[in-house]
Amino acid sequence: MVKLLTNCFLCISSCSGSSDAMARRPFILWLHGLGDSGPANEHVKTVFKSPELSDAKWLFPSAPYNHVTCNKGRLMPSWFDVPELPFKAGSRIDEASILEAVKNVHAIIDEEIASGTRPENVFICGLSQGGALTLASALLYPKTLGGGAVLSGWVPFTSSIINQFPEEAKKTPILWSHGTDDELVLFEAGQAALPFLEQAGVTCEFKAYPGLAHWMSNKELQYIESWIKSRMQSSSIDIDMRRSTLTKPIVLLSIALLSTVLFFAFFFEDKPYSSSLQNRDSMARTFILWLHGLGDSGPANEPIKSLFKSPEFSNTKWLFPSAPPNPVSCNYGMVMPSWFDIRELPLTAGSPNDESSVLEAVKNVHTIIDKEIAGGIKPENVYICGFSQGGALTLASVLLYPKTLGGGAVFSGWVPFNSSVINQFTKDAIKTPILWSHGIDDKTVLFEAGQAALPFLQQAGVTCEFKAYPDLGHSISNEELQYLESWIKQRMQTSSSSSSS
Repeated sequence: MVKLLTNCFLCISSCSGSSDAMARRPFILWLHGLGDSGPANEHVKTVFKSPELSDAKWLFPSAPYNHVTCNKGRLMPSWFDVPELPFKAGSRIDEASILEAVKNVHAIIDEEIASGTRPENVFICGLSQGGALTLASALLYPKTLGGGAVLSGWVPFTSSIINQFPEEAKKTPILWSHGTDDELVLFEAGQAALPFLEQAGVTCEFKAYPGLAHWMSNKELQYIESWIKSRMQSSSIDIDMRRSTLTKPIVLLSIALLSTVLFFAFFFEDKPYSSSLQNRDSMARTFILWLHGLGDSGPANEPIKSLFKSPEFSNTKWLFPSAPPNPVSCNYGMVMPSWFDIRELPLTAGSPNDESSVLEAVKNVHTIIDKEIAGGIKPENVYICGFSQGGALTLASVLLYPKTLGGGAVFSGWVPFNSSVINQFTKDAIKTPILWSHGIDDKTVLFEAGQAALPFLQQAGVTCEFKAYPDLGHSISNEELQYLESWIKQRMQTSSSSSSS
Protein backbone atom coordinates (compact mmCIF):
# COMPACT_ATOMS: atom_id res chain seq x y z
CA MET A 1 0.00 0.00 0.00
CA VAL A 2 2.77 2.43 0.96
CA LYS A 3 4.69 1.66 -2.23
CA LEU A 4 1.57 2.17 -4.37
CA LEU A 5 0.74 5.54 -2.80
CA THR A 6 4.36 6.66 -3.01
CA ASN A 7 4.47 5.80 -6.69
CA CYS A 8 1.26 7.79 -7.24
CA PHE A 9 2.74 10.77 -5.44
CA LEU A 10 5.93 10.60 -7.48
CA CYS A 11 3.95 10.30 -10.69
CA ILE A 12 1.80 13.37 -9.95
CA SER A 13 4.83 15.35 -8.79
CA SER A 14 6.76 14.53 -11.93
CA CYS A 15 3.81 15.30 -14.18
CA SER A 16 3.52 18.77 -12.63
CA GLY A 17 6.37 20.05 -14.69
CA SER A 18 8.90 17.42 -15.66
CA SER A 19 9.15 18.72 -19.22
CA ASP A 20 9.73 22.30 -18.04
CA ALA A 21 12.24 21.09 -15.45
CA MET A 22 14.12 19.24 -18.15
CA ALA A 23 14.07 22.26 -20.44
CA ARG A 24 15.45 24.67 -17.84
CA ARG A 25 17.99 22.28 -16.34
CA PRO A 26 21.54 23.22 -17.38
CA PHE A 27 23.65 20.62 -19.15
CA ILE A 28 27.40 21.04 -18.68
CA LEU A 29 29.72 19.04 -20.91
CA TRP A 30 33.31 18.95 -19.67
CA LEU A 31 36.11 18.03 -22.08
CA HIS A 32 39.43 17.04 -20.48
CA GLY A 33 42.96 17.69 -21.69
CA LEU A 34 45.44 15.51 -23.55
CA GLY A 35 46.22 12.23 -21.77
CA ASP A 36 43.55 12.78 -19.13
CA SER A 37 40.15 11.13 -18.67
CA GLY A 38 36.60 12.22 -17.97
CA PRO A 39 36.16 10.60 -14.54
CA ALA A 40 39.42 12.18 -13.34
CA ASN A 41 37.81 15.60 -13.83
CA GLU A 42 34.54 14.94 -12.02
CA HIS A 43 35.84 16.76 -8.95
CA VAL A 44 35.27 20.00 -10.90
CA LYS A 45 31.53 19.91 -10.27
CA THR A 46 32.03 19.97 -6.49
CA VAL A 47 33.23 23.58 -6.84
CA PHE A 48 29.84 24.60 -8.28
CA LYS A 49 27.79 25.10 -5.12
CA SER A 50 25.15 27.62 -6.29
CA PRO A 51 21.51 26.51 -5.81
CA GLU A 52 20.86 27.50 -9.43
CA LEU A 53 23.17 24.70 -10.55
CA SER A 54 22.08 22.07 -8.02
CA ASP A 55 20.07 20.20 -10.65
CA ALA A 56 22.62 20.61 -13.44
CA LYS A 57 23.38 17.53 -15.48
CA TRP A 58 27.11 17.03 -15.92
CA LEU A 59 28.86 14.80 -18.42
CA PHE A 60 32.58 13.99 -18.36
CA PRO A 61 33.33 11.86 -21.42
CA SER A 62 36.77 10.34 -22.00
CA ALA A 63 38.71 10.81 -25.22
CA PRO A 64 39.49 7.66 -27.22
CA TYR A 65 43.05 6.37 -27.44
CA ASN A 66 44.80 7.86 -30.49
CA HIS A 67 48.33 8.22 -31.77
CA VAL A 68 49.63 11.66 -30.83
CA THR A 69 52.39 13.19 -32.95
CA CYS A 70 53.80 15.48 -30.24
CA ASN A 71 54.27 12.45 -27.99
CA LYS A 72 56.29 10.48 -30.55
CA GLY A 73 53.17 8.83 -31.93
CA ARG A 74 52.35 7.22 -28.59
CA LEU A 75 48.81 6.01 -28.00
CA MET A 76 47.09 8.05 -25.32
CA PRO A 77 43.66 9.56 -24.59
CA SER A 78 43.35 12.33 -27.17
CA TRP A 79 40.40 14.06 -28.84
CA PHE A 80 42.48 14.83 -31.94
CA ASP A 81 46.10 14.88 -33.03
CA VAL A 82 48.43 17.56 -31.65
CA PRO A 83 51.46 17.93 -33.95
CA GLU A 84 53.65 19.87 -31.51
CA LEU A 85 54.07 21.02 -27.92
CA PRO A 86 54.57 23.55 -26.42
CA PHE A 87 51.76 25.16 -28.40
CA LYS A 88 52.39 28.69 -29.69
CA ALA A 89 50.30 31.16 -31.68
CA GLY A 90 51.69 29.78 -34.96
CA SER A 91 51.84 26.07 -34.11
CA ARG A 92 50.74 23.47 -36.64
CA ILE A 93 47.23 22.03 -36.38
CA ASP A 94 45.45 18.97 -37.76
CA GLU A 95 42.06 20.31 -38.85
CA ALA A 96 40.82 16.98 -40.22
CA SER A 97 41.08 15.16 -36.89
CA ILE A 98 39.60 18.19 -35.08
CA LEU A 99 36.52 18.21 -37.29
CA GLU A 100 36.10 14.49 -36.66
CA ALA A 101 36.21 15.11 -32.90
CA VAL A 102 33.66 17.92 -33.27
CA LYS A 103 31.19 15.45 -34.81
CA ASN A 104 31.37 13.31 -31.66
CA VAL A 105 30.76 16.31 -29.40
CA HIS A 106 27.82 17.42 -31.54
CA ALA A 107 26.31 13.93 -31.27
CA ILE A 108 26.34 14.29 -27.46
CA ILE A 109 24.69 17.71 -27.63
CA ASP A 110 22.11 16.55 -30.17
CA GLU A 111 21.11 13.69 -27.88
CA GLU A 112 20.75 16.02 -24.91
CA ILE A 113 18.63 18.53 -26.82
CA ALA A 114 16.48 15.72 -28.24
CA SER A 115 15.76 14.65 -24.64
CA GLY A 116 14.31 18.09 -23.83
CA THR A 117 17.18 20.34 -22.77
CA ARG A 118 17.02 23.77 -24.40
CA PRO A 119 20.06 24.69 -26.54
CA GLU A 120 20.55 27.91 -24.52
CA ASN A 121 21.00 25.76 -21.40
CA VAL A 122 23.83 23.71 -22.91
CA PHE A 123 27.34 24.72 -21.84
CA ILE A 124 30.60 23.24 -23.12
CA CYS A 125 33.74 23.64 -21.02
CA GLY A 126 37.22 22.31 -21.63
CA LEU A 127 40.84 22.46 -20.48
CA SER A 128 43.82 22.58 -22.85
CA GLN A 129 43.07 20.23 -25.77
CA GLY A 130 39.53 20.00 -24.41
CA GLY A 131 39.37 23.80 -24.50
CA ALA A 132 40.35 23.85 -28.17
CA LEU A 133 37.66 21.26 -28.87
CA THR A 134 35.16 23.31 -26.85
CA LEU A 135 35.77 26.31 -29.09
CA ALA A 136 35.50 24.29 -32.30
CA SER A 137 32.35 22.49 -31.14
CA ALA A 138 30.57 25.70 -30.10
CA LEU A 139 31.42 27.63 -33.28
CA LEU A 140 30.41 24.83 -35.64
CA TYR A 141 27.15 23.87 -33.92
CA PRO A 142 24.04 24.93 -35.91
CA LYS A 143 22.25 26.45 -32.90
CA THR A 144 23.04 29.09 -30.27
CA LEU A 145 24.19 27.38 -27.08
CA GLY A 146 24.40 28.72 -23.54
CA GLY A 147 28.13 29.25 -23.82
CA GLY A 148 31.58 27.80 -24.29
CA ALA A 149 34.26 28.10 -21.59
CA VAL A 150 37.85 27.62 -22.77
CA LEU A 151 40.57 27.12 -20.16
CA SER A 152 44.20 27.27 -21.38
CA GLY A 153 43.13 26.36 -24.90
CA TRP A 154 43.93 27.48 -28.43
CA VAL A 155 42.22 28.11 -31.78
CA PRO A 156 42.41 24.69 -33.47
CA PHE A 157 41.96 25.86 -37.06
CA THR A 158 42.81 28.70 -39.45
CA SER A 159 40.65 31.70 -40.29
CA SER A 160 39.59 30.07 -43.56
CA ILE A 161 37.05 28.05 -41.61
CA ILE A 162 35.16 31.12 -40.38
CA ASN A 163 32.78 31.01 -43.34
CA GLN A 164 31.57 27.61 -42.07
CA PHE A 165 30.32 29.06 -38.77
CA PRO A 166 26.48 29.17 -38.75
CA GLU A 167 24.99 32.56 -37.89
CA GLU A 168 23.31 31.05 -34.81
CA ALA A 169 26.63 29.62 -33.62
CA LYS A 170 28.25 33.07 -33.65
CA LYS A 171 25.75 34.16 -30.99
CA THR A 172 27.13 31.61 -28.50
CA PRO A 173 29.25 33.57 -25.98
CA ILE A 174 32.79 32.42 -25.24
CA LEU A 175 34.61 32.74 -21.92
CA TRP A 176 38.38 32.35 -22.25
CA SER A 177 40.64 31.83 -19.21
CA HIS A 178 44.41 31.53 -19.53
CA GLY A 179 47.36 31.57 -17.14
CA THR A 180 50.11 34.05 -18.02
CA ASP A 181 52.80 31.53 -16.95
CA ASP A 182 51.47 28.68 -19.11
CA GLU A 183 54.51 26.97 -20.66
CA LEU A 184 52.60 24.20 -22.45
CA VAL A 185 49.92 26.19 -24.28
CA LEU A 186 51.59 29.58 -24.27
CA PHE A 187 49.64 32.64 -23.20
CA GLU A 188 50.21 34.08 -26.69
CA ALA A 189 48.26 31.13 -28.14
CA GLY A 190 45.30 32.12 -26.00
CA GLN A 191 45.61 35.80 -26.91
CA ALA A 192 45.60 34.86 -30.61
CA ALA A 193 41.98 33.81 -30.17
CA LEU A 194 40.83 37.42 -29.71
CA PRO A 195 41.41 38.73 -33.26
CA PHE A 196 40.17 35.40 -34.66
CA LEU A 197 36.89 35.60 -32.76
CA GLU A 198 36.51 39.30 -33.51
CA GLN A 199 36.85 38.55 -37.21
CA ALA A 200 34.21 35.83 -36.85
CA GLY A 201 31.83 38.16 -35.03
CA VAL A 202 31.85 36.11 -31.82
CA THR A 203 31.59 37.69 -28.36
CA CYS A 204 34.48 36.63 -26.12
CA GLU A 205 35.33 37.55 -22.55
CA PHE A 206 39.06 36.99 -22.03
CA LYS A 207 40.43 36.62 -18.49
CA ALA A 208 44.16 36.44 -17.80
CA TYR A 209 45.38 34.82 -14.57
CA PRO A 210 48.83 36.13 -13.54
CA GLY A 211 51.21 33.47 -12.24
CA LEU A 212 48.99 30.56 -13.31
CA ALA A 213 50.68 27.81 -15.34
CA HIS A 214 49.04 25.09 -17.45
CA TRP A 215 46.28 24.17 -15.06
CA MET A 216 42.98 25.48 -13.76
CA SER A 217 42.52 27.28 -10.47
CA ASN A 218 39.53 27.38 -8.15
CA LYS A 219 39.32 31.08 -8.93
CA GLU A 220 38.76 30.26 -12.60
CA LEU A 221 36.14 27.63 -11.81
CA GLN A 222 34.30 29.95 -9.45
CA TYR A 223 34.15 32.59 -12.16
CA ILE A 224 32.84 30.03 -14.66
CA GLU A 225 30.15 29.15 -12.13
CA SER A 226 29.01 32.77 -11.86
CA TRP A 227 29.21 33.18 -15.65
CA ILE A 228 27.02 30.12 -16.30
CA LYS A 229 24.66 31.19 -13.52
CA SER A 230 24.13 34.62 -15.08
CA ARG A 231 23.45 32.99 -18.44
CA MET A 232 20.97 30.60 -16.83
CA GLN A 233 19.09 33.35 -15.03
CA SER A 234 18.49 35.31 -18.23
CA SER A 235 17.25 32.24 -20.10
CA SER A 236 14.85 31.06 -17.38
CA ILE A 237 12.76 34.21 -16.77
CA ASP A 238 10.04 33.45 -19.33
CA ILE A 239 9.83 29.81 -18.20
CA ASP A 240 9.18 30.91 -14.62
CA MET A 241 6.34 33.19 -15.76
CA ARG A 242 4.63 30.39 -17.68
CA ARG A 243 4.93 27.86 -14.89
CA SER A 244 3.59 30.06 -12.07
CA THR A 245 -0.06 29.70 -13.15
CA LEU A 246 0.11 25.91 -13.41
CA THR A 247 1.59 24.73 -10.15
CA LYS A 248 -0.90 25.61 -7.38
CA PRO A 249 -3.56 22.88 -7.88
CA ILE A 250 -0.91 20.17 -8.27
CA VAL A 251 0.95 21.32 -5.18
CA LEU A 252 -2.23 21.05 -3.09
CA LEU A 253 -2.96 17.57 -4.42
CA SER A 254 0.63 16.50 -3.80
CA ILE A 255 0.52 17.69 -0.19
CA ALA A 256 -2.74 15.86 0.47
CA LEU A 257 -1.45 12.65 -1.04
CA LEU A 258 1.83 12.93 0.84
CA SER A 259 -0.12 13.18 4.11
CA THR A 260 -1.90 9.93 3.25
CA VAL A 261 1.38 8.25 2.44
CA LEU A 262 2.89 9.32 5.76
CA PHE A 263 -0.20 8.05 7.63
CA PHE A 264 0.03 4.60 6.07
CA ALA A 265 3.81 4.53 6.37
CA PHE A 266 3.48 5.12 10.13
CA PHE A 267 1.07 2.23 10.70
CA PHE A 268 2.44 -0.25 8.18
CA GLU A 269 6.16 0.35 8.53
CA ASP A 270 8.17 -2.85 8.06
CA LYS A 271 10.03 -4.05 11.13
CA PRO A 272 13.77 -3.72 10.72
CA TYR A 273 16.03 -6.73 10.63
CA SER A 274 17.94 -7.40 13.80
CA SER A 275 21.36 -5.79 13.94
CA SER A 276 23.00 -9.21 14.06
CA LEU A 277 21.43 -10.16 10.73
CA GLN A 278 22.27 -6.79 9.18
CA ASN A 279 25.89 -6.94 10.21
CA ARG A 280 26.47 -10.60 9.48
CA ASP A 281 29.01 -10.99 6.69
CA SER A 282 29.06 -7.19 6.25
CA MET A 283 32.82 -7.29 6.55
CA ALA A 284 34.34 -7.87 3.11
CA ARG A 285 36.48 -10.99 3.31
CA THR A 286 38.73 -9.90 0.47
CA PHE A 287 40.02 -6.47 -0.52
CA ILE A 288 41.26 -5.70 -4.05
CA LEU A 289 43.00 -2.39 -4.70
CA TRP A 290 43.31 -1.44 -8.39
CA LEU A 291 45.88 1.17 -9.47
CA HIS A 292 45.36 2.71 -12.92
CA GLY A 293 47.94 3.81 -15.47
CA LEU A 294 49.36 7.23 -16.36
CA GLY A 295 46.70 9.78 -17.32
CA ASP A 296 43.83 7.49 -16.40
CA SER A 297 41.47 7.52 -13.41
CA GLY A 298 40.07 5.07 -10.88
CA PRO A 299 36.39 5.26 -11.89
CA ALA A 300 37.31 4.61 -15.53
CA ASN A 301 38.65 1.20 -14.48
CA GLU A 302 35.69 0.09 -12.37
CA PRO A 303 34.17 -2.08 -15.15
CA ILE A 304 37.03 -4.53 -14.48
CA LYS A 305 35.29 -5.89 -11.40
CA SER A 306 32.28 -6.96 -13.47
CA LEU A 307 34.47 -9.65 -15.07
CA PHE A 308 35.03 -11.36 -11.72
CA LYS A 309 31.92 -13.53 -11.68
CA SER A 310 33.04 -16.37 -9.39
CA PRO A 311 30.94 -16.75 -6.20
CA GLU A 312 34.13 -16.35 -4.19
CA PHE A 313 34.16 -12.65 -5.15
CA SER A 314 30.60 -11.89 -4.08
CA ASN A 315 31.84 -10.49 -0.77
CA THR A 316 34.90 -8.70 -2.12
CA LYS A 317 35.54 -5.01 -1.53
CA TRP A 318 37.07 -3.19 -4.49
CA LEU A 319 38.74 0.21 -4.46
CA PHE A 320 39.72 2.22 -7.56
CA PRO A 321 41.52 5.37 -6.37
CA SER A 322 42.60 8.11 -8.78
CA ALA A 323 46.14 9.44 -8.97
CA PRO A 324 46.59 13.12 -8.11
CA PRO A 325 47.45 15.61 -10.88
CA ASN A 326 51.23 15.96 -11.14
CA PRO A 327 53.71 17.36 -13.70
CA VAL A 328 55.13 14.47 -15.74
CA SER A 329 58.60 14.78 -17.30
CA CYS A 330 57.95 12.42 -20.23
CA ASN A 331 54.95 14.56 -21.21
CA TYR A 332 56.87 17.85 -21.30
CA GLY A 333 56.02 18.60 -17.69
CA MET A 334 52.30 18.58 -18.42
CA VAL A 335 50.10 18.17 -15.37
CA MET A 336 48.08 14.96 -15.56
CA PRO A 337 46.90 12.14 -13.27
CA SER A 338 50.12 10.41 -12.24
CA TRP A 339 51.18 8.38 -9.20
CA PHE A 340 54.82 9.46 -9.61
CA ASP A 341 57.08 11.07 -12.19
CA ILE A 342 58.15 9.18 -15.32
CA ARG A 343 61.31 10.43 -17.00
CA GLU A 344 60.86 8.87 -20.44
CA LEU A 345 58.58 6.84 -22.67
CA PRO A 346 58.75 4.30 -24.23
CA LEU A 347 60.10 2.66 -21.10
CA THR A 348 62.91 0.15 -21.56
CA ALA A 349 64.82 -2.11 -19.19
CA GLY A 350 67.40 0.63 -18.66
CA SER A 351 65.12 3.66 -18.36
CA PRO A 352 65.82 6.04 -15.45
CA ASN A 353 63.52 6.02 -12.43
CA ASP A 354 62.49 8.74 -10.00
CA GLU A 355 62.72 6.69 -6.81
CA SER A 356 61.85 9.53 -4.44
CA SER A 357 58.45 10.16 -6.06
CA VAL A 358 57.82 6.40 -6.24
CA LEU A 359 58.45 6.03 -2.52
CA GLU A 360 56.13 8.96 -1.81
CA ALA A 361 53.38 7.25 -3.81
CA VAL A 362 54.00 3.99 -1.93
CA LYS A 363 53.25 5.76 1.36
CA ASN A 364 49.80 6.70 0.06
CA VAL A 365 49.06 3.13 -1.01
CA HIS A 366 50.22 1.81 2.36
CA THR A 367 47.85 4.22 4.09
CA ILE A 368 44.94 2.68 2.17
CA ILE A 369 46.03 -0.85 3.08
CA ASP A 370 46.61 0.05 6.74
CA LYS A 371 43.06 1.41 6.94
CA GLU A 372 41.56 -1.80 5.52
CA ILE A 373 43.57 -4.02 7.85
CA ALA A 374 42.62 -1.83 10.81
CA GLY A 375 39.00 -2.33 9.73
CA GLY A 376 39.28 -6.09 10.05
CA ILE A 377 40.59 -7.37 6.72
CA LYS A 378 43.36 -9.92 7.13
CA PRO A 379 46.63 -8.98 5.37
CA GLU A 380 46.59 -12.27 3.43
CA ASN A 381 43.23 -11.23 1.94
CA VAL A 382 44.56 -7.95 0.54
CA TYR A 383 45.45 -7.88 -3.17
CA ILE A 384 47.01 -5.01 -5.09
CA CYS A 385 46.68 -4.94 -8.87
CA GLY A 386 47.85 -2.32 -11.33
CA PHE A 387 48.34 -1.52 -14.99
CA SER A 388 51.40 0.22 -16.48
CA GLN A 389 52.43 2.95 -14.01
CA GLY A 390 49.91 1.42 -11.60
CA GLY A 391 51.65 -1.93 -12.08
CA ALA A 392 55.01 -0.43 -11.16
CA LEU A 393 53.43 1.11 -8.06
CA THR A 394 51.79 -2.23 -7.24
CA LEU A 395 55.18 -3.93 -7.21
CA ALA A 396 56.78 -1.22 -5.07
CA SER A 397 53.87 -1.13 -2.62
CA VAL A 398 53.85 -4.90 -2.11
CA LEU A 399 57.60 -5.27 -1.66
CA LEU A 400 57.86 -2.39 0.80
CA TYR A 401 54.85 -3.32 2.92
CA PRO A 402 55.85 -4.77 6.33
CA LYS A 403 53.41 -7.70 6.16
CA THR A 404 52.69 -10.58 3.80
CA LEU A 405 49.74 -9.71 1.58
CA GLY A 406 47.54 -11.95 -0.54
CA GLY A 407 49.34 -11.00 -3.71
CA GLY A 408 50.37 -8.34 -6.18
CA ALA A 409 49.35 -8.45 -9.86
CA VAL A 410 51.40 -6.36 -12.29
CA PHE A 411 50.11 -5.71 -15.82
CA SER A 412 52.52 -4.20 -18.35
CA GLY A 413 54.57 -2.68 -15.56
CA TRP A 414 58.23 -2.29 -14.69
CA VAL A 415 60.58 -2.29 -11.69
CA PRO A 416 60.50 1.36 -10.52
CA PHE A 417 63.74 1.30 -8.54
CA ASN A 418 67.21 -0.27 -8.65
CA SER A 419 68.49 -3.30 -6.76
CA SER A 420 69.91 -1.19 -3.90
CA VAL A 421 66.39 -0.97 -2.44
CA ILE A 422 66.21 -4.75 -1.94
CA ASN A 423 67.70 -4.51 1.55
CA GLN A 424 64.60 -2.53 2.57
CA PHE A 425 62.28 -5.47 1.85
CA THR A 426 61.12 -7.23 5.02
CA LYS A 427 61.10 -11.02 5.35
CA ASP A 428 57.30 -10.96 5.43
CA ALA A 429 57.05 -8.73 2.36
CA ILE A 430 59.08 -11.05 0.13
CA LYS A 431 56.59 -13.84 0.90
CA THR A 432 53.87 -11.97 -1.02
CA PRO A 433 53.49 -13.70 -4.41
CA ILE A 434 53.65 -11.66 -7.63
CA LEU A 435 51.74 -12.30 -10.86
CA TRP A 436 53.28 -10.51 -13.83
CA SER A 437 51.41 -10.21 -17.15
CA HIS A 438 52.95 -8.47 -20.16
CA GLY A 439 52.13 -8.14 -23.86
CA ILE A 440 54.99 -9.04 -26.19
CA ASP A 441 54.01 -6.25 -28.59
CA ASP A 442 53.96 -3.55 -25.91
CA LYS A 443 55.49 -0.41 -27.44
CA THR A 444 55.00 1.85 -24.40
CA VAL A 445 56.47 -0.28 -21.61
CA LEU A 446 58.60 -2.63 -23.66
CA PHE A 447 58.41 -6.37 -23.03
CA GLU A 448 62.11 -6.28 -22.08
CA ALA A 449 61.22 -3.95 -19.18
CA GLY A 450 58.84 -6.58 -17.86
CA GLN A 451 61.37 -9.38 -18.32
CA ALA A 452 63.93 -7.38 -16.35
CA ALA A 453 61.75 -7.92 -13.28
CA LEU A 454 62.55 -11.64 -13.15
CA PRO A 455 66.25 -11.44 -12.12
CA PHE A 456 65.43 -8.53 -9.80
CA LEU A 457 62.73 -10.50 -7.97
CA GLN A 458 64.85 -13.65 -7.94
CA GLN A 459 67.66 -11.68 -6.27
CA ALA A 460 65.15 -10.39 -3.70
CA GLY A 461 63.81 -13.89 -3.00
CA VAL A 462 60.30 -13.11 -4.26
CA THR A 463 58.12 -15.70 -5.99
CA CYS A 464 56.89 -14.43 -9.36
CA GLU A 465 54.73 -16.07 -12.00
CA PHE A 466 55.46 -14.38 -15.35
CA LYS A 467 52.97 -14.68 -18.19
CA ALA A 468 53.71 -13.39 -21.69
CA TYR A 469 50.84 -12.58 -24.06
CA PRO A 470 51.73 -12.73 -27.79
CA ASP A 471 50.39 -9.93 -30.04
CA LEU A 472 49.20 -7.91 -27.03
CA GLY A 473 50.20 -4.24 -27.00
CA HIS A 474 50.03 -1.80 -24.09
CA SER A 475 46.60 -2.78 -22.82
CA ILE A 476 44.80 -5.38 -20.71
CA SER A 477 43.03 -8.32 -22.30
CA ASN A 478 40.08 -10.30 -20.97
CA GLU A 479 42.33 -13.35 -21.03
CA GLU A 480 44.68 -11.67 -18.56
CA LEU A 481 41.83 -10.66 -16.26
CA GLN A 482 40.30 -14.13 -16.34
CA TYR A 483 43.61 -15.61 -15.30
CA LEU A 484 43.93 -12.99 -12.56
CA GLU A 485 40.51 -14.05 -11.28
CA SER A 486 41.56 -17.70 -11.04
CA TRP A 487 44.91 -16.73 -9.49
CA ILE A 488 43.30 -14.66 -6.73
CA LYS A 489 40.60 -17.28 -6.22
CA GLN A 490 43.24 -19.94 -5.66
CA ARG A 491 44.99 -17.71 -3.16
CA MET A 492 41.69 -17.00 -1.39
CA GLN A 493 40.92 -20.71 -1.07
CA THR A 494 44.38 -21.38 0.35
CA SER A 495 43.93 -18.56 2.85
CA SER A 496 40.47 -19.83 3.81
CA SER A 497 41.76 -23.37 4.36
CA SER A 498 44.54 -22.20 6.65
CA SER A 499 42.07 -20.06 8.63
CA SER A 500 39.68 -23.00 9.05
CA SER A 501 42.39 -25.31 10.26
